[in-house]
Amino acid sequence: MSRLKRAIVFIGLALTAPLGQATIASAQDRLALVVGQGAYQGRPLPTAANDAGLIAQTLTGAGFEVIQGRDLGAGDLRSLVRDFLGKAQNLEPGSTVMVYLAGHGIQLEGENYLLPVDARIERDVDVPIEGFRLSDLVRSLERSPAQARVIVADMARDYPLGPRSEPVAQGLALMEPPAGFLMAFSSAPNIVASDRQGSYGAYAAALAEMIRQPGMPLDEVFARTRLRTHEATNGLQIPWHSANLGNGSFVFFEQAEAAATPLVREVRRIEDVPAEEAYAIAVERDTIQDYQAFLRRYPDHRLARRVTALLAARREAIVWRRTLTRNTREAYWTYLRRYPNGPHAADCQRRLARLSAPHAPPASFEEVVYEDLPPPLPEVERVEIVEVVTIIRDVPPPRTPVYLLPPSDEDEEFVTIIREPPPPPIMAGVLPIPMAIPVPMRARPPRSFYQPIAPITPRGPVAIPVAAPPVFGGLMSDERGSRPRRGFRPEQPVVPRQPGLAAPIQPIPVSVDPRAPREGRGARPGETPQTRPGRIPARPIPVVTIPQERPRPGRSDIGEPAIRPEVPRVLRPAERGPDPRLVRPQAPARDAARPGNPRFDREDILPRQARPERPRIEMERERPGRSEAGHPAAVFPQPEERRPRRDDGLRPPMERERPATWDRVDRERLSPRPMPRMERPEAPVFQPRPAPRMEAPREERAFREPQRPALDRPAQVRPAPAQSGRQGGGNPERCRPGRPCTEEGR
Repeated sequence: MSRLKRAIVFIGLALTAPLGQATIASAQDRLALVVGQGAYQGRPLPTAANDAGLIAQTLTGAGFEVIQGRDLGAGDLRSLVRDFLGKAQNLEPGSTVMVYLAGHGIQLEGENYLLPVDARIERDVDVPIEGFRLSDLVRSLERSPAQARVIVADMARDYPLGPRSEPVAQGLALMEPPAGFLMAFSSAPNIVASDRQGSYGAYAAALAEMIRQPGMPLDEVFARTRLRTHEATNGLQIPWHSANLGNGSFVFFEQAEAAATPLVREVRRIEDVPAEEAYAIAVERDTIQDYQAFLRRYPDHRLARRVTALLAARREAIVWRRTLTRNTREAYWTYLRRYPNGPHAADCQRRLARLSAPHAPPASFEEVVYEDLPPPLPEVERVEIVEVVTIIRDVPPPRTPVYLLPPSDEDEEFVTIIREPPPPPIMAGVLPIPMAIPVPMRARPPRSFYQPIAPITPRGPVAIPVAAPPVFGGLMSDERGSRPRRGFRPEQPVVPRQPGLAAPIQPIPVSVDPRAPREGRGARPGETPQTRPGRIPARPIPVVTIPQERPRPGRSDIGEPAIRPEVPRVLRPAERGPDPRLVRPQAPARDAARPGNPRFDREDILPRQARPERPRIEMERERPGRSEAGHPAAVFPQPEERRPRRDDGLRPPMERERPATWDRVDRERLSPRPMPRMERPEAPVFQPRPAPRMEAPREERAFREPQRPALDRPAQVRPAPAQSGRQGGGNPERCRPGRPCTEEGR
């Protein structure tokens, strides 16, 4: 009985293990950076922006939050990468990050550079100044908590420099991926890819097709992308990739059946298959060992010359990478002795000049031997490196077997979309938006879709409300078996000439909630400090056909739902009505890394409350001297009438009575009367006594105007003191101010 119980428990664990893995895989955060550079002055790329738009739409359907940019200058490109790295640092462990760069690329001394659209490069010394170094992005992503990091460089295009420049190698330089990285190029190292006629490039179309294959691991996705691109270009373009993911695994789309067996192909040896099939296997694996296995088995076949050229190009690229790693005089002299006319001979001379060593290898020195590199086959590997491109063009490849690469027309919906050119970009800085690509039929759709975000546009950061990828609600069975439902093409687009948009583009407010705590502030000892809200928030796309669960705070992609307290929703300013005084943004910019707080996590920033309007007092008062006919009456504020106070009767009499002196002075000022002209009487010939000497001063005092007392307090009337004598002892009625005194008054 105990054995039976153990067997039942073991079977249950075995059945639930795939479900647990699928749940973990679906709960991963997914973040992508997609850049398309095509508007170069004098050297435009017709399909670079379209390729980036196709990859962005494909990754959006796979549940990635896409940060995109188009035709960016040097400053805008670095700002876009800075915003992307800021979001990548806040991802959860086990996440996936993907970068796709399309445009002109140049290699110099082992470093690959993406050129901005405003770059002015005439010489080799201008490349490090004007270009964006790809290794800087790789080093920055090493610090992110993501488990898988995919770097795709669709930049292997011809970019000739000016006549005054030193020679540089064409294409891109081989890179060794760090731990947790997968590096992929659109063409083999040191070989450029030519743009074909059509709406999309061969590499971007093949990559988007293989991303949609459910249950396919990353390494196999790029291996099949190489085969599809090789077939589409008739062998002229052979992509390269190198993976160092360790034990990590990732699939873009999971299989719909939970108990479905993983896709496992039969492994065949090159020595046991025909030459054409052996060649396809060697190209898919793309290693020196497999190319040498083909040459040992078929040394005299017509494809042997082509395989020899591919082997020579790969060996030279690896030797150059090992030489840069050593960075010694002997290492550079060894390269120059093996490849005197190699593509990196000029780079070796630049390095030797920095080491203060002669350019030409000396007669005797200790050559460097790389033990991890297989030795060349004697009497077989005789192709010069300068003949590689010529041989690849002269020897056409055979068709790829069906079991290695199924026909491209199986996915009819995807093939129909890529055959039509995408609509023109709706805004500067935004990639072309093709029609929404349906989720693969046998794939499990992601739990959430997110709107792509373009941080560098004339309107600032904007969210692109793309239409949700159609999800197959079921299968229709007929005599041919199961097939997907039709009718995903919209009849009438919401935005004119933009079938991939579900609504007009809206700006994203990048300001943060001022009430939110800043980084490192307000944290108690022993607690994790709260991080600052991110500059660009995530914008999920609602999907009706899939039950949606609200993602928990602190995540930028799909995740387990978190229980959060209900917070009353605050109406946005647009819902309250237009008001020019509301200057706050319509939506908050919250960061997914900050833990939830019911006091601060609201769906909107509280707008500034409008001040109540004060009642205006408007009273009409007529202007003196103007008629009312034809002229509106002027509006002046009228002072309020003074009301009597209760304590007026209790005031002292001196404060309530107005002195008579004030009334006389006011009356004289308001209605002045002319003063009589004073004429001095002529003195008689014979005077009984001389005139007093004080008459003139008395007359001057007579004409003085009495001063007006201050209005702040009444002047006290004092009785004039009695005086005796001639000057003040007369009758005041007879000697008035301003009039001559009579003889009696003297």
